[in-house]
Amino acid sequence: SRSGGRPCPPSRPESKLLSNESPGGSPIPGWRRKPIRLQGFDYSDPNYVYSVSLCARQPLQPFSDKSLAGMVVEALLFRAGENHSRVYAYCLMPDHLHLALSPVVGKGSLPSLTQGFKSYTTRMAWKLGHRGILWQRSYYDHIARREEDVTAICQYILANPVRKSLVDDPAKWPWSGMPDPAPG
Repeated sequence: SRSGGRPCPPSRPESKLLSNESPGGSPIPGWRRKPIRLQGFDYSDPNYVYSVSLCARQPLQPFSDKSLAGMVVEALLFRAGENHSRVYAYCLMPDHLHLALSPVVGKGSLPSLTQGFKSYTTRMAWKLGHRGILWQRSYYDHIARREEDVTAICQYILANPVRKSLVDDPAKWPWSGMPDPAPG
């Protein structure tokens, strides 16, 4: 599991592909990605809180577009309202999204919830006129340990725009919130 808090790796234009990639970022046949999720861990367990960072694939800052940012937040809140997951905190930055969430019993695992969200928001972005894939293939996640203070994780997520000097108060950032009460 990779920890949030790291900047998103930049997307590579086709002129700067890695030696194991084909155009479009697909691996060369026979090459296998190193798994970054914990082997044997149940990512559908609702008793854990996950801190997740989803990075935009596009090299620019797609979420600087207010209509796209609004759509991504609306989709996140809709899916949380439909009881797909408990979203304790979120913060959409110009090029990535931070989340603190837990899956809901019977609604899927963290990887399936994340994939569904990324697919849905990419399709919605196309309807707004954006082209290409919106999100990078993988994501960073951190499984909160029982002794960790989930409220501190949420405050860290909400303070991201202040650390990046986008606002001077987390409450002034329009693309963040705490829709569900933090557990514990």
